[in-house]
Formats: sequence, structure tokens, C-alpha cells
Amino acid sequence: MQPLITEVILPAEQSGVVDRIKAGLGIGGVADRMRQTGVAPLAAEFMEAQTGIDKVTGFAHGLWERHVRDDEMPPEVINVSRVNYFVGQILNGHFLQFVQNSRWNRDFVGGVRSGLAAIGASEHLAVFDGGARLINQAYETGGGQLERDKFEAAFDQLEREHLSDAKLSSRLNRRVDDSWKWGDRWQCLQLLSARYIAGWRHVRRVPAADYPAALDKLAARIPDLAARRQAREDARPWEKKAIDRLVAQAGLDHVWYTGFSAREHNGRKVWCWNFTVGTTPGQGHHQAIFVDGEAIMFAGRTDEIVARLPAPQAASGTGIARNEPSGEPGREGPNILIRISNP
Repeated sequence: MQPLITEVILPAEQSGVVDRIKAGLGIGGVADRMRQTGVAPLAAEFMEAQTGIDKVTGFAHGLWERHVRDDEMPPEVINVSRVNYFVGQILNGHFLQFVQNSRWNRDFVGGVRSGLAAIGASEHLAVFDGGARLINQAYETGGGQLERDKFEAAFDQLEREHLSDAKLSSRLNRRVDDSWKWGDRWQCLQLLSARYIAGWRHVRRVPAADYPAALDKLAARIPDLAARRQAREDARPWEKKAIDRLVAQAGLDHVWYTGFSAREHNGRKVWCWNFTVGTTPGQGHHQAIFVDGEAIMFAGRTDEIVARLPAPQAASGTGIARNEPSGEPGREGPNILIRISNP
């Protein structure tokens, strides 16, 4: 079945004829600029690849904000997005962090597998499938309990077998040797994703000023757009609606949620909602907590209160469900990000 949206729209590069000639010669691009600032050549190459990937994931996110479902987007865009998420998790906290933060969701795991296959990352896919077998075995025979040391030893062996110099050299058509560290061998997925994107033939570039309107036009194809907007609003947790009011009271806007963390308040740890506000870096990170019948918004991790409002739902004994993690705050493991979905 063909997705609702089949074309990819990206912001146009602002460059003249000279800039385009330089780009063709590898001069003046992201990698070249990074090398001139002292960044190692390979790291600079990864950065340049990531710049192109970010534009694609930005397109996917822009559609999602406009209520387009993943299965309605171009599948190649989802392939890049899933692989990008997977690489980030691996580099930040290894495979088990990906398992934790993806909640080992069958559809999401399948999307990563499809993405790795699509970009031609056969060796990384072999490692992924080997790790997946170990995780599935743990669910089937151990009730989800995993012997971490044994798992990591087995996963290390998969990496050594499949992400070897010889195999990656063949895959990338370039020399890979022992100067490539562990992270480099995973980051080469960025190079494969960039190669995959470069092969797309249905990309339309529009001036940056026209980009939001172009996405709006794509989203207008949704037959039940108004119903989706209302359904998303109805499903939003009461805490988010309270945060909307806190942010408005502070004279700010454009809330983007990141994750949950623990915060000390009146001698006890409580769950804290982390988010950024505004469209300029200076407005930055904020936190909100819901305690004793109040919603309180802080400037980042400081004790400065930016706004506070009554929140009857947060009073003790109300019986109103909280949309926060079920565990005790402060006991989440290292490198575990308990994400908050947007919007």
C-alpha cells in the first residue's frame, strides 16, 4: 500500500555558483570547516554526514508535528530516522540502552532492522540481529531477566566478528584499520545513511522561508486532520496542559519535552518534567513538578521558581492518575533516559 506522502521536501541550500563548485571539490562543506578548526578528519566526515541526516529526520519530525503517522511518510525517511535513533543510543549507552529506551517495542525494533537493511549495513544488521536473539531468549526463558555480563561478552563477540577491518573496508569501499575506534565502527552507519540519502531521486528543495508552508500542504492530504488534532489534544496528560499554563504565565512558548528526572523538594525526591521553551537558546531548559496541589516551574536545575499555579490533580488523596514513571524517582539506572513524548 502506497503511503499518503511519497515525496521528500528539504530546505534548500543557500549557496551561489562558487559555493556549489567548492562543494563539488569537497571545499567549504561541513567536513572542510570542521577540519580547519582542528577536528580530526574522520570525525569531521561523520559530522558532515550527520548534517544531511538531521535534515531528513527534521522533515519526518515536521510531518509528525502535523499529525502525519509514520506509516504515511515515505518509508526511506523512516529508515533513516530509525537508524539515526539506534546509532545515538548505541553511542550513548550501548545496545542495552536502546533496549531500555525503545521498550523493545516490536514495531520499532522492526523499523530499525528495516532501516539497517535499506542503507546496506549488512554487518551492523548481523550484530543487531545477534543482540536481538539474546534479548528475545531472555524474555522467552528468563522472564525478561538478563545476565548482563554474559550478554555484553556475547555482544562484544558479535561486534568483533562483524565490524572487523576487512568487512567494514569492503562495505565502505575504503580502508578501515585499527585507527578506527569502537565508536567509529558504529558511526560509519552515518556514512551509509548519507550514501543512501544521496541516491534519492524524489527530493524537492524549497527556500527555508517556504518550508513550513510546504509541510502544511503535505499534511493537508490527511483526510481526518481535524479529528487527529482533537484526539491528540484530548489524549495529552493533564500535567502537560498545566505546563502550558505555567509557560504562558512566564511569558514563554514553544514547549519541547525531553525526559523525566528526579528533583529534591521539601526533603523528598519527586518526579520532574524536563522541557525546553522558546525558539532561542537563551530561554533554554526548564523543569516542572507537581506536588501538594501545585504545579511549579523552575529555571533549569536551579531553585529559581519561574511560575506556579494551583494543580488540584496533584493534591494527595485525589485518586487522579499521574502520568509519570511508576518507579521511585532517583532510582533509574545510568544512561537510562525516560523520555517524554511530544507534543
